[in-house]
Amino acid sequence: MKDLKAVAYEADDVLDDFEYEALRREVKIGDSTTRKVLGYFTPHSPLLFRVTMSRKLGDVLKKINDLVEEMNKFGLMEHTEAPQLPYRLTHSGLDESADIFGREHDKEVLVKLMLDQHDQQNLQVLPIVGMGGLGKTTLAKMVYNDPIVQKHFQLKMWHCVSENFEPISIVKSIIELATNRKCDLPDSIELLRRRLEGVIDRKRFLLVLDDVWNEDDNKWNEHLRPLLNSVGGPGSIIVITTRNRRVASIMETLQPYKPACLSEDESWELFSKRAFGRDVQEQEDLVTIGKCIVHKCKGLPLALKTMGGLMSSKHQVKEWEAIARSNIGDSVKGKDEILSILKLSYKHLPSEMKQCFTFCAIFCKDYEMEKDMLIQLWIANGFIQEEGTIELSQKGEFVFNELVWRSFLQDVKTILFRSLDYDFVVCKMHDLMHDLAKDVSSECATTEELIQQKAPSEDVWHVQISEGELKQISGSFKGELRSSNS
Repeated sequence: MKDLKAVAYEADDVLDDFEYEALRREVKIGDSTTRKVLGYFTPHSPLLFRVTMSRKLGDVLKKINDLVEEMNKFGLMEHTEAPQLPYRLTHSGLDESADIFGREHDKEVLVKLMLDQHDQQNLQVLPIVGMGGLGKTTLAKMVYNDPIVQKHFQLKMWHCVSENFEPISIVKSIIELATNRKCDLPDSIELLRRRLEGVIDRKRFLLVLDDVWNEDDNKWNEHLRPLLNSVGGPGSIIVITTRNRRVASIMETLQPYKPACLSEDESWELFSKRAFGRDVQEQEDLVTIGKCIVHKCKGLPLALKTMGGLMSSKHQVKEWEAIARSNIGDSVKGKDEILSILKLSYKHLPSEMKQCFTFCAIFCKDYEMEKDMLIQLWIANGFIQEEGTIELSQKGEFVFNELVWRSFLQDVKTILFRSLDYDFVVCKMHDLMHDLAKDVSSECATTEELIQQKAPSEDVWHVQISEGELKQISGSFKGELRSSNS
């Protein structure tokens, strides 16, 4: 499949060359006879173009023929997919708060635990631990936005850590969150400590560190913990969310809280809200099959939302039965268990949606993707094709909305620039969805992965990169990029 994709991209590049040459000649139509004659002896001469394109086309055709011969050896048969349903240009806005089920008790327990620390002189750390997709971040948000919590703490800050657990970076972020201003101090821990003292000023603070992966004991105990412990007032708390119990053991002062999976009733409520009500009506046969699918999801909220989104496009009982018969994570645990569920939803995406989704892996985890820019990148890379009278931008809008509904993209919000009278929509990928995109396709990579050689450069076709990073990888990069975003 990698070889086939590589040849397809080469063929597409040749077509791009022809389109560029046609446009170039169109611009040159008004040139004088002398310039036309001289043009035959320049790098852009028609003769040289024909020779070059003939060679490139010959190479592509030879590779295609080789692949066809290899396919014939394996006895592969041609298969035509059933046509997809016409694109719908309507979309129902999502009320994310309405999708939270079975977490109210968890929130109440955590809020009480946090308030009980009001007279503690030392900084308290409360980990929320669980496997990916369990709803740890959602639970942390519920606690963070609880009115009692908002009133109890004098200063509240939220920082998404992911894999970047660098003390200087985190301290700068805390200063910026507390002051609503950019921190322009140099990377001097002593200068940052002084500024942090003035900013926190012994206030009782709540800091949420979301999605922590750090297993380096020194980064926390030798650097970050002493700094934060010295500046806050009594009752200050850090809440961390992590998949890794080892991470929690390094940072915890309070017993880690482990949210349970949703009950069967809660699971059904979440699944059915996604599956029914759009194009699929709730009926006895589908309810029976749906409960079988819900049981296989094992109470994982992300899996339930994803499978519910998948079933919302399935109208026939036999389609539901086919999904219910699938092996949804019966023999795997942890992260792989969820990925197997998400892969099933991925396999049922139309081909262009698959390309659009996997392309999002070009961005690092927790990156806020701008919707309009994302759609333009999809169009520029040829993932979205013209169809009838529907404009490409409209089709891109539909793909984006569908990926949001099916939980491949989330955290959609509108950012408003009042001074410019301009707003735009951004979104994120859940880190498990990012893992899935990387798992099903090796075509996209971040510069960090290329620099650390975590991704084979010869397989990478798309990368988000800055000019400085380009210099870092230029010596070791062996591939041929189709798109880069900076």
